[in-house]
Amino acid sequence: MGLHKVLKFLFAFLIFIPISGCQHQLINSKTKEFNVIEFNPKISSSFKSKSKKYLVQVSDMGHPKLIIHNLDYQKKNLFSGSSARPTQIEILGKLNYEVATLEGSQRGIISVNTQLPSNEPNPQAEISAQNKLINELEFLLLERLVQELHLIGN
Repeated sequence: MGLHKVLKFLFAFLIFIPISGCQHQLINSKTKEFNVIEFNPKISSSFKSKSKKYLVQVSDMGHPKLIIHNLDYQKKNLFSGSSARPTQIEILGKLNYEVATLEGSQRGIISVNTQLPSNEPNPQAEISAQNKLINELEFLLLERLVQELHLIGN
């Protein structure tokens, strides 16, 4: 009976070691390394500072070059009801990028959207909420960019 308990413990231990290694790889894959990272001058400084968390610049020449061409946000009012008043606000963020390697370059577009309820009685609060959503969209765009770049690299 004692041998059975030891084997059960050993079996569980051998299962959890690879699983923890996989989780470490998932945590580690939140960043991507590049030789050069260039931003269009129109890109906001807040986006540039947030990108340092996800995009790492290294001096190794074996890594690709990343160019962020454009970052654009579009606001749309969604209307409904008999009075045709805006009930929802949708903000769409688009990121145009290019990855250049020795073999060639590849362009891509990443888009993320989010919605919030319209707040007609208090427009100042609505503007503040939109700015917070744009801040969140920047993080979402960077996370999707890193995911896309890992898929391209594999």
